[in-house]
Amino acid sequence: MSKIIKMTQDYIEKCKQDFCDALNKELEENKKVADGKITFTHMLPTVEEKANIYFSSVAWLKMKLLVSEFSSEVAWHGLAERGGEGTNDYYITDILVYPQEVTGATVNTDQEGYEKWLMELDDEVFNSVRMQGHSHVNMGTTPSTVDISHQERILEQLDDDMFYIFLIWNKKDEHTAKIYDMQKNILFEDKDIEIGFLEDDIDICSFIENYETVVTTKKYTYQTPTYKGSEDKKGKDKKEDKKDEEVVYGHKPSKKDSWEDYDWDKYKNWVYDY
Repeated sequence: MSKIIKMTQDYIEKCKQDFCDALNKELEENKKVADGKITFTHMLPTVEEKANIYFSSVAWLKMKLLVSEFSSEVAWHGLAERGGEGTNDYYITDILVYPQEVTGATVNTDQEGYEKWLMELDDEVFNSVRMQGHSHVNMGTTPSTVDISHQERILEQLDDDMFYIFLIWNKKDEHTAKIYDMQKNILFEDKDIEIGFLEDDIDICSFIENYETVVTTKKYTYQTPTYKGSEDKKGKDKKEDKKDEEVVYGHKPSKKDSWEDYDWDKYKNWVYDY
């Protein structure tokens, strides 16, 4: 279930009322507080809505290359925009890599270099930076405390009509995704989000769906040698077929040969001579 992000006045009033009801009930049952604390938990309402993130082929390939080619963590920004009116669609059209210092398990933004990099973006690109992603290489994609703190800092900068997407990906193709849509006041998370592709000049969907039609895995079978007088597992006599012509320890009988006429003593001597 998707969640709300901002506490509206309606939610605040509802929370106050729930707190008063819970407090009155607690006082009726027990008017003494043993530890000097009153605990109250209020669950904000959820929203039954889902979202779609659509990648352009170029954006998808760039992101996947960053994840697969770096042995360390690496971070990137995405240029993103909303889909059609009345939908929960979000389009990621390109991937940009910004100045950063990385290790096998961390990404630290080069703040001075990052600010300079942002200032060099033209206005259209700057205003389209609405996604931050990074890799977890060979680890799980659950956000770390550093990841969550970074997300919170970005959210503080968002206006009420903005949205922002966070992605974490690893080499196993596991991922964690979040979409904070301030305008709709909805947080979409993993199970509420489908990943897809935009139709563009590079038809990556068709490539992925059709590659198995031209790439097949060769399979090997091994035939147990058949000797004179052998019978199948059911005890039935075998009929002559193509299997009789298979190579058996280096010998392939001619069509005129039959295993009954084969000189087994000669074959035995040949093996010893070898």
